[in-house]
Amino acid sequence: MSEFNTLSAMGLTDVNAISHYKLSRQDNQEVLKVYFKRPAGSAMPDSSTFCFDCNTVVPADAEAASQSKDNGGSDPVLIAAVNELNALNKSMSNHDRRMQLVNELDRLEQIMAAKLQELREDLNRIV
Repeated sequence: MSEFNTLSAMGLTDVNAISHYKLSRQDNQEVLKVYFKRPAGSAMPDSSTFCFDCNTVVPADAEAASQSKDNGGSDPVLIAAVNELNALNKSMSNHDRRMQLVNELDRLEQIMAAKLQELREDLNRIV
């Protein structure tokens, strides 16, 4: 567990339950959403969301300026968490990764089908 200190500090103690993560930017925040593998009917959450403010502080010296430029102003905790999540992701077997991608594709297909149906219904109401 010692290799995932940042994730543990964020409350993600069971790293084996992590399936994948997504990183996005909203307004002046970077949002890290971590997804978990849960059995059907589990009362545990399917994901956890963490928000990090974008760094707008002016660096005090050349070294700090270089570091800030290299990480795009991202929070150091976020960078450490993403590095740990990437290391965890690399340790997943190809079969696990493949299943994760298949599940993600299935989910996206369901979302797109529902949205297309909604648009068709709206179009039929107009005509």
